[in-house]
Amino acid sequence: MEQNFFFVDGLKADKNSKKLMRQHVMKGKNAGKTFHRPSRTSQVIQYRPMERIARPIGSQFCSFPFPVPLTKTASKSIDDFFRLTINVIYPPSQLGFDIEKDMRKWLEIMFQGKSGYEASLVLIQALNETYLGGGYSSPNSLSCLSQTLELLKKRLGSKEALSDQTLSIIMSLINQEQLVDHYSAAEAHMAGMKRIVDLRGGLENMENPAVVAKICRTDILFTMQQSRYPTFYRDHMPQLRNLLTSKGFILQRTSEAYSIQQGRLDSVLKESLFDTMGICRLLNEHLEEKPLDIIEFQEALISICYRLLYFRTLKESRSRHDIQSAYHIGLMMFMVSVHWYNYQSRLAKPGHIADRVKEVGGMLDEHEDEFALWVLVLGGISALGKDDRAWIFSRIRDKASVLGVNTWDKARKCLVKFPWINVVHDEPGRKLWDQVFLLDL
Repeated sequence: MEQNFFFVDGLKADKNSKKLMRQHVMKGKNAGKTFHRPSRTSQVIQYRPMERIARPIGSQFCSFPFPVPLTKTASKSIDDFFRLTINVIYPPSQLGFDIEKDMRKWLEIMFQGKSGYEASLVLIQALNETYLGGGYSSPNSLSCLSQTLELLKKRLGSKEALSDQTLSIIMSLINQEQLVDHYSAAEAHMAGMKRIVDLRGGLENMENPAVVAKICRTDILFTMQQSRYPTFYRDHMPQLRNLLTSKGFILQRTSEAYSIQQGRLDSVLKESLFDTMGICRLLNEHLEEKPLDIIEFQEALISICYRLLYFRTLKESRSRHDIQSAYHIGLMMFMVSVHWYNYQSRLAKPGHIADRVKEVGGMLDEHEDEFALWVLVLGGISALGKDDRAWIFSRIRDKASVLGVNTWDKARKCLVKFPWINVVHDEPGRKLWDQVFLLDL
């Protein structure tokens, strides 16, 4: 190998000479070596899209005057609980209600006084364990539940026995038992709740509307699960109409799809249908003006639900198999889709609702194809279990074909003739439609 020698004056080297010297030295040092450099594309920094971190509820209520200083564990339990309940017990966020204001009211009820604080905190930990931890039967959950029952027993023997705080604990216990299908235990707590309400003079004599609404919601859901008549009754639609009139709004109680069949509906069903349509139209046309607050909205749903539940039980509607039953079940399904917007998979029993959807199809004739499509879509977006996908998808295709509907826009024109809240139902409705017609099963 021929070697070349270069003589340089290192003392008087200029910038260019120093550069040549460095290059020459490195060539000799690395002779015969192969370098495997990564491709330039792989060296480009990969950025993953960042998800927005949800602000914990505790930071929003850091100024709340708890009766005792919060520990880190207690603060986390309360944060977890309220983050869960945002998506569980409150109406859809799309409706724009001030949910934080309502949650603060519940903080005031649940954590009033040291004894109430202890009972509510232990119950919250039990509920969190059921939702997020090892489930109802885990040691932590059972321990917290046992402590809750012991503290509740003490409260029932004290001057706080009839308080809103005691009612809030009992209602949470009912939800806990419903969640794991312990209906006999839930029924025992329901009886206790009724006893307290009766001793306070009934729902109409209770001062806190948020507590009254929660009592009614608890009663309605338990009634639907058990297919029986409700424990309570409340219908404030006349008061709501007057309230809306004073605000400059009119509840337009008509149905765009008023058919011969609807003309034969029982007056209770007809009034319920028209009031439901009125609420939907009010929200669809004036949502930005906030015609109703969260309590007033719940009062409307509660009023209509109680009418429907006292008209017939779901079990009776199944057995009679007539047009009245079809509309009864359809309206109840609409209430589930709104009142328990994110709750269906835990408490409203998807399979139970899917069975009702299947039964409605046999109660209708060819004049009610649009109504049948509405029921099918509501069933699909409210509580569609995996086992029901093939059947309900097939039925939606059949009804769409009969109606000559081949796009979502055309389907929506049929659906909005019946109870339909745009900001609540449009997105899941379109998603279901795309699954039915654009995606494989």
